Amino acid sequence: MDDERYVELATVTDWEAVTASTYAGSLEILKPAVDALAAGGRSGDGLITFAIDVADAAATAERLRDAGHEVDEAPVWFEDRGVGFLEIFVRDAPSYFPFFITYDPPRAELGKTRAAYRKEHGIEQPLNPGDLVALLIRTPDPASEAHLLGELSGCTVDGTVVRLPGGEVRFEQGAPAGLYGFVVRGVDVPGGEIEIAGVTVRSEPD
Repeated sequence: MDDERYVELATVTDWEAVTASTYAGSLEILKPAVDALAAGGRSGDGLITFAIDVADAAATAERLRDAGHEVDEAPVWFEDRGVGFLEIFVRDAPSYFPFFITYDPPRAELGKTRAAYRKEHGIEQPLNPGDLVALLIRTPDPASEAHLLGELSGCTVDGTVVRLPGGEVRFEQGAPAGLYGFVVRGVDVPGGEIEIAGVTVRSEPD
């Protein structure tokens, strides 16, 4: 996880306990989307959203508010470790759209710290951990949603694909709408595509 591109899997088993958690603000915003997975008969399996790392989340929030969007800020800070981040949620965008995040210290510095720790303790990284290439979103209107994400993120839009730094988001026609999978490179995926816990994992040639 030294790179900015990674998949994070998490679950909540006690929502009451969440109210006292460091992540309480973020999870309160995400809970309706989590509940919607279960309501859709998917037993809570599947992807919820993703994050885009930005240099200044507070400035991003200001830019989006100036553009007329409804924005919530969720700061997270770990006092004992002296690290944290600020998350920015766009409330008038689809729930599967990204939130924006700025780490403190910056993500690149955190990656260097982890790499130095592994070197000091003789911990080896996998020889081929694979490469996250793209995120997959299914929607009835791929072109419009790609345009909206391009507007929110400030990234280039190519038809139904939004080009993020280091990867992309691919919008595809279909239902139900939502973030449903990701594309990887350098990983052996049987048959080129599998589903794990409601998530589609698709491989792409190098």
